Amino acid sequence: MPLRVAVIGVGHLGRHHARILSTLPGVELVGVVDRNRARAGEIAAASGTRPFEHYTEILEQVDAVTLAVPTELHCEIALPFLAAGIPVLVEKPLARSLAEADLMI
Repeated sequence: MPLRVAVIGVGHLGRHHARILSTLPGVELVGVVDRNRARAGEIAAASGTRPFEHYTEILEQVDAVTLAVPTELHCEIALPFLAAGIPVLVEKPLARSLAEADLMI
């Protein structure tokens, strides 16, 4: 059974995450998420997957996610996945401040 993953944020770096994940054996790229629907559609088509506009749409469809969104969104988006026991790879830094990172503990 393949590892079901998604990439959240498919701008400059996220599109590379999607491209690479879509080629890995044992991995199913179930979708890419971006608030820019056109960008999500473009990267999804190039990666052979589906586009989504909001991360909550994929919460129950994945085994892991990669976040490549602006730093100020890392905590907000990572927490629901972590609370559901879903591993999250977060582009650095994890948070903009120690206070924000404390929310994740």
